[in-house]
Amino acid sequence: MTLGISALKAAPEAIAVLISQLFARFPFGMLSIAFVIHIQAVTGSYAIAGIALGAETIGASISGPLLARLMADFGMRRVIIISTSISVAALVSLAFVPPEAIWLVALSFLVGLASPPIQPAARSIYPQITPKKLMPALYSLDATSQEIIWVLGPLVATLVAASFGNIPMLFTVALIQVLGTIWFLLNKSVGSIKIPKNLNALGKALRNPRVAAVTVLGLLFVGSFAGVEVGSVALFGKTLAGLMFAVFSLGSIVGGLLIAPRFKGPNALAVFIVISLVGYSAILIAPENPVWAAISLFIAGLGVAPVLGTLSLMIATGTSGSETVEAYGWTTAGQLVGFSAGSALAGIAIDIVNPIAALLVSVVFIVFTLIASLLITRTAKRSS
Repeated sequence: MTLGISALKAAPEAIAVLISQLFARFPFGMLSIAFVIHIQAVTGSYAIAGIALGAETIGASISGPLLARLMADFGMRRVIIISTSISVAALVSLAFVPPEAIWLVALSFLVGLASPPIQPAARSIYPQITPKKLMPALYSLDATSQEIIWVLGPLVATLVAASFGNIPMLFTVALIQVLGTIWFLLNKSVGSIKIPKNLNALGKALRNPRVAAVTVLGLLFVGSFAGVEVGSVALFGKTLAGLMFAVFSLGSIVGGLLIAPRFKGPNALAVFIVISLVGYSAILIAPENPVWAAISLFIAGLGVAPVLGTLSLMIATGTSGSETVEAYGWTTAGQLVGFSAGSALAGIAIDIVNPIAALLVSVVFIVFTLIASLLITRTAKRSS
């Protein structure tokens, strides 16, 4: 894999897009914990915080496929500029509305609904500016490097909140979103590459068995993140929870660089999922011990980048043309729905039972991810 990544020097434009889209998506790594910290602080309820976070991700899941198609009709830059403006305005408004659930949930939904489609845009650009033989290395690097978002994002959010307060934290997220989007839009390929218009009915991409499979797997797998994120804030507080997420994502980086290249073939995905399952399950041995929880999260993280990289490559190799853009919109939507469901369930579990119950949410989601991957792999073998 090292040689593959080194070979990407032959695709400098792709690397430029990759780096700028990482910065543009950096606020996504801050949003989940920022929502939990701010809304729990102003309402005193983890359930409302979880529901609001769920509303945000539901909004993003609805808009994902729609905005992906609109980029083909009106161009990437126009769609991204408008959506970013609305999303940032809604995010800033959270700091000023009355601390009532209806306002907080409604604005959270709008933040997600207008979430700029940076990732679908970038991943629709990659195949057009990257030699085909370098695509596996590029997607592996993309999946691994995006963990920087989840390493530094929660850490920055918690440190700003702890040092300056919840409102400056929201403003920081908004500012980074604006600056990151500008950087991404400055790439020449964002303006020059045209996405083929999709003349098929919305949702037809889901008829592709590979797109449907990746959407379901992404929903369940990303849903497993929510329990540990919300649960860690409740168990360990803002700053320590941010460090926990950083360790989790550090494990993902290590997994992407060292573990992903070692496993190939139809069973590789299940192996990566099992690694994360072991880590999530281990937390339950001593869930209130921060050192043990961090070690367990590091182990769980080892499977994250390999799983996400595998899912992205499945779409890249199983779709073409305009279908690819919409496919990424649906798979992103699936991931957001999963995180939404996990966040809501984790918040309710904390209020009704205790913070440890939120960790069980992650275990349940990852178990179903493994079952789904085994069923999908078995079906694929029978049909081949």
